[in-house]
Amino acid sequence: MALDEISKSTVPLVPYDTGLDPDDPASVFLLLQEGLAEGIAGALLTIVDISGGAPRALGSQMAVLADGRYCGYVSGGCVEAAVAAEAVRAIESGGDEILRFGTGSPFIDIKLPCGGSIDVHVHVGLSAELVHQAQARLAERQPFAIRLRPADGASELVPVSGVSERSSWQGENFVRQYHPLTRLVLIGEGHELVALSSIGRASGLPVAAFMSSQNGSEIVEGHGTPVTLVTGATLPDLPVDPFTAVVFLLHDRFKESRLLESALGYDPFYVGALGSQRTHAGRIAKLQSAGVEEARIARLHGPIGLFGPTRTASTLAISVLGEIAEARMRLDG
Repeated sequence: MALDEISKSTVPLVPYDTGLDPDDPASVFLLLQEGLAEGIAGALLTIVDISGGAPRALGSQMAVLADGRYCGYVSGGCVEAAVAAEAVRAIESGGDEILRFGTGSPFIDIKLPCGGSIDVHVHVGLSAELVHQAQARLAERQPFAIRLRPADGASELVPVSGVSERSSWQGENFVRQYHPLTRLVLIGEGHELVALSSIGRASGLPVAAFMSSQNGSEIVEGHGTPVTLVTGATLPDLPVDPFTAVVFLLHDRFKESRLLESALGYDPFYVGALGSQRTHAGRIAKLQSAGVEEARIARLHGPIGLFGPTRTASTLAISVLGEIAEARMRLDG
């Protein structure tokens, strides 16, 4: 099948900017919600199988509306328009489909640069209630899953038991897991915090800053990051869940040790603190003498970063964000 034969629809295809990061699962539901509000039918597209190499993970999604608007990714950008065209056709026909793109596909003009293939489930029967439920859980940073049932074109939201569940086939159904984006909680002051806040926001991550002084706070707020001033020996309640990374960027070791004790009472997937190996050894000793549980101390990363020692704030920020991304990949499997 040639590229110009993919879809007989004359609907113009329009990549749509939802204002969210394209990798944020909330973006596909936002477009579907807009379609519902406008009375325009839509489809939820999901990678349900991968053979060979592929640029996107199993469960990656797009949203497509009947008027041709689409968002999200199932590849590196090379097949999205073709996939959207087929989704428009499926919406018009009113039935779910599973389409293959790449090696072994009937769409012979569409190649994945990595040489593999992807099977994409086009689900046209997503209910307004399910879209609203998904949006609510994403806003609340609550993990959940959607069970897709290709056999009868149905779908339903299902509870999840923890952070370790993965998107996969379960019998004849595909269960797509949803986990919140990594959230950065930064504690400290100065240029290092400013740089990490900037790069974190540019990466599409939610960031919250707890600053020990106003040094750099206006710049951080200018990034769109909320700032809380911390003047005492304990931290206020932190917005921490299992998908949060906490980073200490303090140069006052006395203040840091007291705040660290408070932060280690939470359960983020990553917690790290600025400093050399010697500084980190002293930090560990202070926490031990304060009676902090060894299991909690063992979770503390230091010196922070994938590489180092770094000599600039921007290089440190890149190194730390890389280490956090690596830890999140391990969490997500």
